[in-house]
Amino acid sequence: MEEQEVSLRDYIRVIKKRKKTILLLFFVAVIASAVISFVLPPVYEATLGMKIGDIIDVDTLEKELIESPIAASQFLKGPQILIEAIKELKLPYTLEEFRKKVLIEPVRETEDLVQIKVDVNSPGETVSIANYLGARLLERHKEIKKLYESKETILARYNEQIKDINKELDEIDKGKEEILAGYDKQIVDIDSQLDEIEKNKETILARYDENIQSINNELTLLGNKIDNLKKEKGKLERTAEALSGEIEERMKSSEALSDAEASVLVGRLEGIESRWGSYNSDIAEKERRYADLVEKLRQIQLEKTEFEQTKDQPYSTLSGERRRIEQEKVKFQETKEQRYDTLVGQLRQAQMEKTKIERIDSVTMYNTEILVAPEEPRMPVRPNKLLNILVAAVVGLIIGLGLAFSLEYFEKTE
Repeated sequence: MEEQEVSLRDYIRVIKKRKKTILLLFFVAVIASAVISFVLPPVYEATLGMKIGDIIDVDTLEKELIESPIAASQFLKGPQILIEAIKELKLPYTLEEFRKKVLIEPVRETEDLVQIKVDVNSPGETVSIANYLGARLLERHKEIKKLYESKETILARYNEQIKDINKELDEIDKGKEEILAGYDKQIVDIDSQLDEIEKNKETILARYDENIQSINNELTLLGNKIDNLKKEKGKLERTAEALSGEIEERMKSSEALSDAEASVLVGRLEGIESRWGSYNSDIAEKERRYADLVEKLRQIQLEKTEFEQTKDQPYSTLSGERRRIEQEKVKFQETKEQRYDTLVGQLRQAQMEKTKIERIDSVTMYNTEILVAPEEPRMPVRPNKLLNILVAAVVGLIIGLGLAFSLEYFEKTE
């Protein structure tokens, strides 16, 4: 802290000691700047902004710039135009001097604007020069439009374009109806196939159900017959056992059987055995038939299940095809409507442009125009006297301080 205070005191001491030198340089710089600023001739500035017009292309009817801003700038900066400006306006400049006083360039970040900036010593001259250059560009562009634009040709081309657009609109209407009718026909055909699939599906399922019901009924009848046969067989077995028991008892008894009685009993026993064999054969046959019907029933039920699982595949395929056609139909309608709207917009635009040209000559339309007219400046842009004096004062003060500290340094080193 003490070192800083000492240094600050030293600085103040040096400034006080060398204040005459500092003030001398300061006042010299201020006075010199003021003298030069007042001696230099004032420079006035005027600015003119122009928008380049359009020219109609007879072939495409598109509007394009009469010429690019760069080409327009080069034309105005050409020696012929500048020399003519010097002569006609009686300017006291050579060509090289005049070029330095005129700035002609395209406006940045625009496509059709040109700026003319003039810096001369007379406020009246600035406006005259800017207006002269702007007028020359207007004349040039009018001549170009007269040379390349023809009202009759443009109107004929618009009539041809309107006719072509109307023809395409009619074709869109006709073609749209035919194609939409084709889509509708495909949808109707698919709907018919879907209805047919539904009917066939119901018919086939009903046939399966009929067959299953018929086999179930037949199985029930066969089951009842087999049960009855088994009952009859059981009765016959009990009868045979009773007869065998009777024969055994008679044989054990003291009374001997006569031949006739023995023959009768044996005949009855043989009859029972024959009927028992017949029952067995009949039961076996009916059981085989029952087993066959059960197998047939199982096969039909399996086929029905498979049909139920696969019956929806053709339906789903056709439904998907129907959805696809409907989507194509909607997309086609949207595309055609967009194209139709685009053509209607183009037709409306062509009719409007045609009407404009019929009412006004095309040469007078879309002309180059002056957007910002030059105004006679009241104050010069250069020299800026106050700014020059302030800058000179700051520079003189800095030089004076630098010289003062340099002299102090050299005194100490000696």
